[in-house]
Amino acid sequence: MTNIEKLIDYLPEGYEASCIETKVIQRSRAIKNPRDLIKLCLIYLTQNSSLLEISELSKAMGIAQISDVAFMKKFAKCGDWFKWILEHLKIEELMSYEKPNALETYRVVAVDASVVVEKGATKRRFKLHYGIDLFTLSSTSHQLTMESTGESLRNFNIQSKDLILGDRAYGTKTSIEYCLDARADFIFRIKNKAFKLYDENRNEVNLLSFLKTADEEKANEIPVYMINSKKELVPLRLCAIKKSADEIKKAQKKLKRKESKGQLRFTDETKLTHQFVFVISSLPTAISADEILSIYRLRWQVELYFKRLKSIMSYGDLPKKSEASMLAWLNGKLLVALLVERVLAEAVFFPEKQESSEKYLA
Repeated sequence: MTNIEKLIDYLPEGYEASCIETKVIQRSRAIKNPRDLIKLCLIYLTQNSSLLEISELSKAMGIAQISDVAFMKKFAKCGDWFKWILEHLKIEELMSYEKPNALETYRVVAVDASVVVEKGATKRRFKLHYGIDLFTLSSTSHQLTMESTGESLRNFNIQSKDLILGDRAYGTKTSIEYCLDARADFIFRIKNKAFKLYDENRNEVNLLSFLKTADEEKANEIPVYMINSKKELVPLRLCAIKKSADEIKKAQKKLKRKESKGQLRFTDETKLTHQFVFVISSLPTAISADEILSIYRLRWQVELYFKRLKSIMSYGDLPKKSEASMLAWLNGKLLVALLVERVLAEAVFFPEKQESSEKYLA
């Protein structure tokens, strides 16, 4: 159990008091203290042990005589406790790649959400909202909700001088205003007609016209404005680049599959927009359109994180239990993932040479 003890050592100060405050342990029967309980919970979450195995292990370790049903009831009460630990857990940098000069003053954060589905007939669905610092590979923000909660930046803690990268789900006026209110910058991929864009005279800018005249060999940009909730013009930058021939073929095949399955007919306008990657940004003009589009490509790191979480931590295999126990299980799995990050941060693990991230922007 040495590895489990190691994980426990990284828990934040006050985790035991929080266990009592959240009423996970109320009487000194069965499992008598928070450390023993978290030990059993971490074994359950990391070893793919059955409830019966946990019951037997608890007896063998001299922790408590507790049945499998009694442990599950206790585990189901741990959701708020795990959430408290997650909120107070300090994650150090796993590694630190040298930033390009243009990004030196920013914490570059990619945000995304991933759905986790319950096994069985009911198939309840939950959503993990997650932010990751792309140059330290450490968590910046995380929240677990029911699937009905939409993908919005309001699910994340945004700080001044953050640079937020998000896909089309976050390319909305609401997200942009939330980001700017926090004095943060952003690069969001946007949908065609996601919201109206204007020139400085409040004349509407047509995205299709911009793409039709775009240079196919390089990054393109035009200054645009958004009208915010206060009816003010907000200056932004619309940047676009044409996809490679292979990427365009893939996009066309995807549209054809959707047409055949759903008996749809996509317009020529839609087909044209799928030949480009276009983003909206608040970054200053000192950072070129080509750099903005290259930086946006780093957003894939957060999707790779979700894949690792589901494959290595079995985060996608949600057991069919009560809603309370499922929420505890999901928060617990995320806690284990972050504790592992904490362990890795102190491991002797450095690249032979810190390479400039400009290599990855190529």
